[in-house]
Amino acid sequence: MALAITPLTPSGFGAEVTGIDPTLQLDEETFRAVEQAWHDHAVLVFRDLAMTPEQQIAFTRRLGPLHIMVPLQYNLDGHPEIFVVGNAEEGGKAVGMRRAGMGFHSDGEDKAIPNAGSFLAAVQVPPEGGDTIFADTRAAWHALPRETKARLAGRRARFSRITLHHVHYPHLPALTDEQKRDRPDVWHPIARLHPRNSRVALYIGRWAVEIEGMAEAEGTALIAELCDVAHRPEFLYRHSWRPGDAVLWDNRCTQHCATSFDEERYTRRMHRTTLEGEAPVLASVAAAVAA
Repeated sequence: MALAITPLTPSGFGAEVTGIDPTLQLDEETFRAVEQAWHDHAVLVFRDLAMTPEQQIAFTRRLGPLHIMVPLQYNLDGHPEIFVVGNAEEGGKAVGMRRAGMGFHSDGEDKAIPNAGSFLAAVQVPPEGGDTIFADTRAAWHALPRETKARLAGRRARFSRITLHHVHYPHLPALTDEQKRDRPDVWHPIARLHPRNSRVALYIGRWAVEIEGMAEAEGTALIAELCDVAHRPEFLYRHSWRPGDAVLWDNRCTQHCATSFDEERYTRRMHRTTLEGEAPVLASVAAAVAA
């Protein structure tokens, strides 16, 4: 069966990859085709994979340098490149971070160097619930009125783990003074230019608290308005997981959101490899308004 890339939405946001080795040990030509499809569609879905942790790491590393997630306690034993999420336990001890990824965001948006991409593989999934929803922030930026683009062009947003940690992770301990020093507030461009294809995306998410040059109330209201645009149904792809699934997404031009499931009845265990990124690039005013 030959490699095929099949769009998952009418707009072409998201695509399913078929006709490849289920271990993702790909020859150079096939790998480059998959990589290009990732840049074109932003979200790639793989079904019926049979990867070992080593193979997941090796495939992701071909896309770029890998990021080691912290806290280290949630990384797979012997494979620190794999971040475990979900409610699975071994010997009565949690092996992954529970309730990770609730609320639309892009991975690492609250860091000085956000993550370029993430590759999430399903190990154990509940029979209902636990879907992941992806948002196309390129389409969201394009849909903004020209006046709003002009209003935002050249501006940055402040992302704050310190301000919002207790809001998004109420079940986790409060940040220590050391953790706060390690995760200071950061400013990122709202109109973000992609380094590979120069397309403009709306870069905003659940850690955004302020817009540069705007009064607090005005900025807060506009952030909420921009998030509403990004999460319109026509810009979303919802993935219902099956064992053997994996999804590769580009954090520079998408958002994603985990959804809940019955944690008392079911177990969800996911393995994620994460790509290092680059400092976000601010689109020029002309490019931002024209996009």
